Amino acid sequence: MTIQFDLFKKEIADFLQKGIEYLYQKYSLHHTTQRDEILPLLTVPPEFHFGQCAFPCFPFAKKLKLPPQKIALELQDEFSRFPKKYIQKVDAVQGYLNFYCDFQNISVHMWECIQNYDFFKSNFYEKEELEKIVVEYSQPNTHKAMHVGHLRCLVLGDAVSNLLEFVGHKIVRATYPGDVGAHVAKLIWYITHPTPKKLPSENFVPWLGEMYAKSDEEIKKIKGSESEIEMKKEFSEILKQISAQRGSYYELWKLTREWSLNYLKDIYTWLHSHFDVWYFESECDEPSKKLVQKKLEEGFFIQDHGAIGLDLTEYKLGFAMFLKSDGHGLYLTKDLELLDLKFQDKEVTKSIYVVDSRQKFHFEQLFKTAELLGYKQAKKSHHLAYETVNTEDGVPFSSRALNGLGLFELKNKMEKKVMDDYLLRYRGQWSEREMELTAKNVSMSALKYGMLKVDNNTSITFSLSEWLRLDGETGPYLLYVHARCCSILEKQKEFLKEVVSFDYLELIEKELVFALWQFHQNVFASAQNYRPSILCSYLFDLCKKFNRFYENCPIKNAADHEKFARLAIVAMTQKVLEKGLQLLGIPAVEKM
Repeated sequence: MTIQFDLFKKEIADFLQKGIEYLYQKYSLHHTTQRDEILPLLTVPPEFHFGQCAFPCFPFAKKLKLPPQKIALELQDEFSRFPKKYIQKVDAVQGYLNFYCDFQNISVHMWECIQNYDFFKSNFYEKEELEKIVVEYSQPNTHKAMHVGHLRCLVLGDAVSNLLEFVGHKIVRATYPGDVGAHVAKLIWYITHPTPKKLPSENFVPWLGEMYAKSDEEIKKIKGSESEIEMKKEFSEILKQISAQRGSYYELWKLTREWSLNYLKDIYTWLHSHFDVWYFESECDEPSKKLVQKKLEEGFFIQDHGAIGLDLTEYKLGFAMFLKSDGHGLYLTKDLELLDLKFQDKEVTKSIYVVDSRQKFHFEQLFKTAELLGYKQAKKSHHLAYETVNTEDGVPFSSRALNGLGLFELKNKMEKKVMDDYLLRYRGQWSEREMELTAKNVSMSALKYGMLKVDNNTSITFSLSEWLRLDGETGPYLLYVHARCCSILEKQKEFLKEVVSFDYLELIEKELVFALWQFHQNVFASAQNYRPSILCSYLFDLCKKFNRFYENCPIKNAADHEKFARLAIVAMTQKVLEKGLQLLGIPAVEKM
């Protein structure tokens, strides 16, 4: 890993490495120190005015046989002989070295890089560290309507893919719709029994969602009766026809599947999502059974009471079943085939599966089985787990319970609320197209930021009114700050061409500049940990710092040297916010 993107920290690490080596030589000690030993120790002082980076000398006290404060003082003396550009000064305080930015040089460098578009082209990894990664996310079941709870997987997968691409990896975005299985058999059985239901001429997917919920109710009614036995026979016949690709059930499956896929594509278009490859559960079904049978013949799998699988008890993963005694496969069966399809591309180094946390054990079994089969990529593959999205009453959204608005219904409701609450006042000043697009983007920001600001391991409570607020930690708040930046720049654009000096920045301005400087650090942490919530927190904090700057540092009536510097800071904030929002999958707006 490289830290070229943070020249301030790089300069600190270079100095400390040389300074500590100097102390080893001075006291005739046969030790060396590496940059990788120093970087994890760098921290942030408790207050901004105490410096922008701190280094504890305590870990080196034993090797140097010196008190930490003595080490700090000696390194402070050595600092005067070290060539520096981005460090203004260093103070030795109670065993720590506190480093202060040279804000003039940092601001000039950042301003130049943003103007020539180099700021967002930083190197995060060495070339040999870059990977080709399959990110699989949004595995919706066809024949059901998607609700807000399904968005977490989609939005999280999109953001993680964006972040990994930004830091240099090559990403293959994959989706894996569940277009066969018990849920499909149940729906088609209900549509055709006891007599065929009339098919709709519009609103296909809401109708399928309603039929699915009713099928669940009907199955509960006949549980334990002779009708249930007949139903299960029909289930088997439905799945048999789909697998054989012939018969009336298969034709109905094809039609309703097409409805579902068109609906999914409309959802993805609305949310600006795209996939490089679509895998389907139906395409993995039969090949996965053949793969398991082949590995059984080769002696890899074992047969136990008619079921075929693998004993993983030595890894504390129990018995992994890949074929039931009746010959039917399981999710694990098809996932093994899917994994094989992904890794046929020899450039792919791993796959990230964005799937809810309840599947933790499933993926542990899958990865261990694949690793034992010889897939080297399996050891590096990762299950990116996330928790549920709940109603304000704390109940998880459910297709069976129909307790979540359909996504397009939700979209329309949110856009209307944005239009009524925020945008109608601009009617006559803005075009109808501008108002509609802004309502769409503000609604999208509310949904995506609301999903991403919460850590993956924490449940989300969805609240339409809270997520659409213009104050607080919301997507619309971030868009509002971005629009404010655009408005300032539009009114003062003639001054942006002036030569800028950052010699006389006030403390509030320095805090904002340093926050902008930390963009790459936060993006890198988000990408490395698959946690867009880190970037969300950073952007929210950046917006708060900008608003303090806006309230305390006037622009219009400031002296020229202050005005030019402040407009440059506004321009840098606008660009960083725009890029940060883009990485989260949120389009920035210029007016709001």
